Amino acid sequence: MTTARWLWGMTWRGGAWGLLAGTMLGTAYGAVFANGLFFFGLLSQAPAEFHGEDVPRAIVAVLLLALIGSVMGALFGVPTGFVVGLLNGLLLGIVTRAFFYPLRDARTYRRVIALISVGFTAIASWLGFFAIMLFYANTEKANVPVLAIGVIIPALIAGIAAGFISQMGARWYERESAK
Repeated sequence: MTTARWLWGMTWRGGAWGLLAGTMLGTAYGAVFANGLFFFGLLSQAPAEFHGEDVPRAIVAVLLLALIGSVMGALFGVPTGFVVGLLNGLLLGIVTRAFFYPLRDARTYRRVIALISVGFTAIASWLGFFAIMLFYANTEKANVPVLAIGVIIPALIAGIAAGFISQMGARWYERESAK
């Protein structure tokens, strides 16, 4: 397999998988996060203020917040997942070609690729999410340290997902190198 074909294969796969994972995980995280805020808001009220007639409104609020959170999560997950996925795929392609060509130890290769993918994706996703937050935030009123801390959890989720996804690229390389 030529180097160009190898790099292209890893890069487009990284972008496609990153786009898919960013969309799904961003949407899910947004829905859960929005409803988590709602739930903690309800807990902060005195229990006597919440009555049985409030249940239908609460259900509507949960569904509406899930929809809004899903859209907002996708606004973060789609661009970040695609760009970081492309860059991660390119990085993995370069590392593979530089250090694991030809493939001799598949187990070590899979571990190294997973660790690189987790680390790179977590850091790059954090930067991407933070940049998007700053883009949407009111620069005069934004609490930058809180924003920076607030995007750590989704960045770690993206990193862990990338570690699992990198194994698909590793299996593709193992199949291609066996030919």
